[in-house]
Amino acid sequence: MDQSSSSEFKLSASENAEFYSNLGMQYESFYGHDAVHHGIISRFLDLLPASNARVLDCGCGTGKPVSHMIAARGHHLCGIDASQTMIDLCRKRVPTGSFECVNMLKYEAPANNFDGIVVSLSLFDLEREELTSMVSKWFRWLQPSGLLLLVVLGSEGCETTPEMYDSDGECARGILARFMNRTVSITLFTKQGWNNLVTKAGFEIVCTEEVPFVPSVEAGSDSELRYHVIARKPVTGGN
Repeated sequence: MDQSSSSEFKLSASENAEFYSNLGMQYESFYGHDAVHHGIISRFLDLLPASNARVLDCGCGTGKPVSHMIAARGHHLCGIDASQTMIDLCRKRVPTGSFECVNMLKYEAPANNFDGIVVSLSLFDLEREELTSMVSKWFRWLQPSGLLLLVVLGSEGCETTPEMYDSDGECARGILARFMNRTVSITLFTKQGWNNLVTKAGFEIVCTEEVPFVPSVEAGSDSELRYHVIARKPVTGGN
């Protein structure tokens, strides 16, 4: 389907926040208990450069599993989300964390402020240009040797046409996906596109992993080809 016909399914930032606010705990019941998801978060936490690291959960949702697992390791957790409902849930469930209701595009942090940043399934409403900007911000916010974990989707797992892809073939726009009984339009990189996005920002890739995820029928969602990327800011990396 071309982009003009898919535009009606594209959520604005405010609509996206309202959508997730209305989902609340229903989202967690279908997506918060995946063992593979827990596994990549644990692997990331094992690699952090400090025992009491300062970690940002960018798009923290209900707080589980990501924020909860970070705090349980004794790290200093900062979480942001555009949904006030989600932030309220996080504050109740992860009382040791610090949470702020803010769109990630508008959030600012000092350079070299975090030892780790987790971005897990929270980028679906962003366009390519916004994603490129966010990766550069994450690089700047991380300490040298700091780690980034991306849990994203690869466009290879979705129904696309050649016309959806940018000229470099790395990013498809206007992909229609079924999520929680709603059709949404999203922008996704290919797996190699995600790798290139991260390395062009200055990161070194530590590891990648491709994992299929099949939600329950009750979730009303499409199956997903999840792509995990752990990347490190080099010690010689600039701010």
